[in-house]
Amino acid sequence: MDRPRPWRRSSIDARATPPGRSCMKLSTALGVLLVVGSSAHAATTAGATATIFAPGEIAGTTDDGAAAFTPDGATVYFMRGTDSFTLMESHRDRGHWSTPKAAPFSGHWRDLDPAMAPDGSFLLFVSNRPVLPGGKPIDEVHAGKRRAGEGMNLWRVNRQGNGWSAPVRLPDVVNSCSTTFAPSIAADGSIYFIGCSAADTQFHLLRSVYRDGVYHPPYIVKLGDADAQIRDPAIAPDRSFMVFSTKHDAQQPYRLAIAFHTPTGWSTPRDLGDSVNGGKHSMGAQLGADHRTLYFYSDRRLPASDPDAAAAWNNGADHIWQVSLAPWLDAPSGTAPAASRLPSAELPWGAGNDASPAFTPDGRTVVFARGQGPTRRIYLAHRRAGIWSTPERAPFSAQWMDLEPAMAPDGSYLVFISNRPATAGGKALDGYFGGKPQPGRGGNLWRVNRAGDGWSAPVRLPDIVNASPATYSPAVAADGSLYFMKPDPQSHHLRIYVSQFAGGQFQPPVRLPLPSNDGVAADVDPAIAPDRSFIVFSSNRRPAAADTNDLFVAFATPAGWGQPIHLGPSGEEARLDPDLSTVYFTAADNRIHHLSIAPWLAEHVTTRPR
Repeated sequence: MDRPRPWRRSSIDARATPPGRSCMKLSTALGVLLVVGSSAHAATTAGATATIFAPGEIAGTTDDGAAAFTPDGATVYFMRGTDSFTLMESHRDRGHWSTPKAAPFSGHWRDLDPAMAPDGSFLLFVSNRPVLPGGKPIDEVHAGKRRAGEGMNLWRVNRQGNGWSAPVRLPDVVNSCSTTFAPSIAADGSIYFIGCSAADTQFHLLRSVYRDGVYHPPYIVKLGDADAQIRDPAIAPDRSFMVFSTKHDAQQPYRLAIAFHTPTGWSTPRDLGDSVNGGKHSMGAQLGADHRTLYFYSDRRLPASDPDAAAAWNNGADHIWQVSLAPWLDAPSGTAPAASRLPSAELPWGAGNDASPAFTPDGRTVVFARGQGPTRRIYLAHRRAGIWSTPERAPFSAQWMDLEPAMAPDGSYLVFISNRPATAGGKALDGYFGGKPQPGRGGNLWRVNRAGDGWSAPVRLPDIVNASPATYSPAVAADGSLYFMKPDPQSHHLRIYVSQFAGGQFQPPVRLPLPSNDGVAADVDPAIAPDRSFIVFSSNRRPAAADTNDLFVAFATPAGWGQPIHLGPSGEEARLDPDLSTVYFTAADNRIHHLSIAPWLAEHVTTRPR
């Protein structure tokens, strides 16, 4: 491994470095504070300005970095030192950072690379501490050579009140070799890190999925060219983009780059430019709390002409710098998409005309529609050990056009749309949409119950919710209430309706009273939160174009539904993932995309309307 280290380098960590000083390695962490510190010192290009973080308070005369912030931004953990490292702790009070002191779980062993979970519930870090109490520090063993006490494994401390638990080493499935480092944590608990692959002696960017309280075997993340060396990943909480350091030749410096999820996997990495990649190296990517600010470390120095060139921290040591990612995240569509598709290798859908992924509560089974028009059927896939099975057609979906599955929040049943006849032996149901009749393409609501590992025979829901042969897009709340769309009897425009479930029966559907939809041609495809605190839907209401449906979210208030908020992307057939932070939808390319709605959820206090 040829990445800079803050201690004496081993042969696998060699790089050209001036004698007498060591380069510092910073790790990734999510949930980092946006902008802290006093005067800004910058290198600027094309709207991107890198500034030093907390000069004189954190940045001083020593090497330090890998800043991992609590979600409120009031406490920071970072590593400090040159040949031996300690994790430090500092608190922000009235705009200033306190004098750093050793974190309560650090100080004896060589600890580095802290990474905070997005919700602040735990922190990962790298350490050479013994695997077993009373043992010796971990040795590094690589390429047939052993280096005493220079090993690295991932450890975890859990938040306990205002303190932390005792450190616990992550299982061998993650710490599969003696050089495992640079963790970054996604909102789903999965971790990205640099480690070993059994196939060779190289170090790779790996991902270990966290599911049901267990880390699953890591797999290599395909990113960049085959000969690209990847270090220090900073994964967006929703995994829609990643910032990292990369190079192709041992003599080259590592440079920061960004990549996005695309329909075919990770996009081609984009270098962040010379103003960001200053000094002799730029590494240790981290994302701020807004997920739009990049924190990294560099040994860059201010030019002699700068008024603060004589500052004590401007000494060529490694310090934390920060820069806005807006020039890349706000680039034209297709270059840096705000909504992205997850790689087809990770999810069971990849073909065009897949739609409406509905997950079981544990996230281990997904039900979705595949095909076009009358050939559309419902498919199932299952996730085991982090790998999705090949999708198979659902046993209840064979002869008829079946689409738009919607899972009950507790997973006990599934509602879907079908053109199957109401009575056995009948013909396919005719429908009405697009302003005209649609022979054989009608839609009614049907239900299958979970029966062990399988499903019951489909049962048509009662006429009170299936009064129209053009009933589509179901969504199920935790109390059994059913949301769906059908034509308004007067305007014939599609509208969202809700049928309350009370006393074991569906009540007469009423039109959902979303504000300001007068004159709107379509409010369609609801995805309701289980507690009915918010709803995602598609509409051509402003600012959407008249001939497109964009995604909107509306939040419940004590007075009813709040004004719908434009989410940005165009799309239909929205579905929520089990933790409700991500919406999946079908875009104009007839493929499934995803968008994190966590920023909107965090800004709104929700109350279910009557």
